[in-house]
Amino acid sequence: MGLFARIRNQMSKSWLRRIDIKLSFGINSIPRNGRMVLEEGASIHSRIMKFQELRVGAKTYIRSGSELLNVREIGRFCSISNNVVIGQSKGGHGHPMSWVSTYPFQLEAAVPAAPDPSLQGVRIGHDVWIGREAMIMEGVNIGTGAVVAGRSVVTRDVPEYAVVAGIPARLIRYRHPPQLAARLLASRWWEIHEADLKKMPMNDPEDFLESIKGQRSAKYRTCILTKSSWRLVE
Repeated sequence: MGLFARIRNQMSKSWLRRIDIKLSFGINSIPRNGRMVLEEGASIHSRIMKFQELRVGAKTYIRSGSELLNVREIGRFCSISNNVVIGQSKGGHGHPMSWVSTYPFQLEAAVPAAPDPSLQGVRIGHDVWIGREAMIMEGVNIGTGAVVAGRSVVTRDVPEYAVVAGIPARLIRYRHPPQLAARLLASRWWEIHEADLKKMPMNDPEDFLESIKGQRSAKYRTCILTKSSWRLVE
């Protein structure tokens, strides 16, 4: 990394801290053609990033050692632990099993492996908790309120408020009864500002749903980052 790049990286980190956003490794960790849209309070400690475009919601944190690969969206108030891999290839890109060898000859081959257009970036809803060393495969959607147990391998979509665990991850239970989960989703409580949410009875969902009636939506500051620039969204 050249001197100018180091200075620019440090300047971006200082600027982000002023709007309560933490990107531990600065904009130099963003892919060359990548783009990030971060809301106020987001905290990302991941060094390995290979996405094209990623939006991360307010107050979501991603601990160190995690890898952000083929992922497009992570909602607000998500808790992502250490060494989580999001958007891991399902195979066929780097190690095509139908070829003569699984060794990545295709990187320099005359007939490169064709990308699979059906595999989209991972999308993670709001209030999702992903435990340590979990792996989320590419193309997976994780619903709002879901929980992924540590060291699980998620190969298929996870419903809202589901708790999944295992290799491959399977449904263990739901956090709330269907009617209560539906009411929480309909309330869109994650649109309320964190300062107001802290004053509410988060330990009692029924009382909480009563207390948020009439609350205004939050206005979190949002910034757009690339490897060479940073700015607030107007």
